[in-house]
Amino acid sequence: MGLSATGLGSGMDINSMVSKIVEAERAPKQERIVKGLNDVETNISAYGRLKTSLDTMKDLMYDFRRNNTFAARSTVSNNEEAVSASADHQAVTGVYSIDVQQLAQSHKLVSDGLDSKADFGAGQITLSLGGRTTTIDIDANNSSLLDIVRTINSSANNPGIKASVINDDSGARLILGGDKTGVDNQISVSVNAPVTSPLQALAYDPTSQTNSMNEMQAALDARILIDGLASVSSDTNTFSDAIRGVEIEVSQLTSPSDGPVIVNVDEDRDTVKASLEDFVDAYNAFYQVTKALSKYDPETQQGGPLVGDSVIRSAVNQMRSLFSTPIEGAPDSLKTLSELGISTTMDGRLEINYNLLDKQLTRNYGALEGFFGGNQGFARKVEETVQNFTGVGGAIRNRESSLGDQRIRLQDEQDKLDRRMEDLENRTLKQFSAMDNAMAEMQSQLSAMMNIMPAM
Repeated sequence: MGLSATGLGSGMDINSMVSKIVEAERAPKQERIVKGLNDVETNISAYGRLKTSLDTMKDLMYDFRRNNTFAARSTVSNNEEAVSASADHQAVTGVYSIDVQQLAQSHKLVSDGLDSKADFGAGQITLSLGGRTTTIDIDANNSSLLDIVRTINSSANNPGIKASVINDDSGARLILGGDKTGVDNQISVSVNAPVTSPLQALAYDPTSQTNSMNEMQAALDARILIDGLASVSSDTNTFSDAIRGVEIEVSQLTSPSDGPVIVNVDEDRDTVKASLEDFVDAYNAFYQVTKALSKYDPETQQGGPLVGDSVIRSAVNQMRSLFSTPIEGAPDSLKTLSELGISTTMDGRLEINYNLLDKQLTRNYGALEGFFGGNQGFARKVEETVQNFTGVGGAIRNRESSLGDQRIRLQDEQDKLDRRMEDLENRTLKQFSAMDNAMAEMQSQLSAMMNIMPAM
């Protein structure tokens, strides 16, 4: 309240009277604005819940399609400690025997025993590993063995060689280890210093028979034998293309006495079943949301925020139609969702007939990708249907945009009402203040007259 009136002249509580006048003027308009804003917020929240439940189905189907979930493969190894495997949708089902003949390892060099306190002098060391090379300058004032180790490890262009020092009975030994496995990742060390320089003790040429440093561990490729016939090598312990669609990871050698590791690549029915259950749960959650938002109780005559809304009816009807419409281009053995064992119940939910589903997964697993996958499959149809509601220009987006406009208009009305009420309050206070001042003046004059009359 910007102004106030004391009411000394009239004896009335002017501030209270003005407040009641303003409140009486404000109440009906304020009630309409508040109700309108509450309705808008309730509807925005309701459409948000509906949108989220639809997008959950769309996102699931997008992931299924992108990850080729309905052509998933599983792998089982009878010796996971030696051989593990994973397979993508391109893998051919089958049983494969894997003999691990050699593991990949990195190259390691070790020097002879050296004096850790001696200075090695100025010079340059060129380190190479698998085609990557860097040259390191050794400062005469910082040329101890530990100084050289620090310089190698801190080099910004280090090709992937880690230096360290161990001490044994023969003295301090420099160890150089590569960070990559494989026969092509051998370490070489060339020294640019006088022939008599102690730095020459660090030279190593993998093509030479005589070297200052010694090979501590050879650089090796991994090698496996598949089904006793195909010999395959890899510069790491992972084989990505030995069997189409199958990635093999080896970690132990196999022995003739134990025999090869058996890897079984099969159709991943459990993953597919779980994915279908996720979709059914997502649809049923969507359907429960639509029921809650559009319900009407005739006893209380109370309805959900979207009772009678055409968007909800349209979304439910289009999804149900999709469930029963044959997918063009799908295999003859699987054209509709119901043929997979997923059907609509009397109350509108989806349910799974597991007997029928298991039969289809066993007999027609290869047909699943043709039904769900591709740009014309069931998964894509679900995405497109949902997109028509939740995407840009979709029915729900349009409703949300309209509600947003309503909210802005109501907030503008609120601002205008607040300004009008402030003006009304100020005008009324001025009027009452003027009246109060006039009455105070009259009382003052009357009092003066009363004081004069006895004397007269």
